[in-house]
Amino acid sequence: MNTMDHNLAYACVGYGVVRALSKRLADAPFTVPAALVLKEPDPVAFCIEAMAVEHPDWVERVSKATRNFIDSKLREEAARA
Repeated sequence: MNTMDHNLAYACVGYGVVRALSKRLADAPFTVPAALVLKEPDPVAFCIEAMAVEHPDWVERVSKATRNFIDSKLREEAARA
């Protein structure tokens, strides 16, 4: 199954951003949260792992198309800075 799930993608990005902010909040000056996530070795996996803490059952629903969308949203948000 390679169906795109926009809701899942946005949830995943949100969890990744919160994880990145809590990881670096004390150390970094203000920055666009998506830019922090993109500094991770695998930004999409970082978001998925963050989401899995609260919703492990959602991980299996993350398709290749959803992964690609997560990556594009992170890059789009980071470019706004």
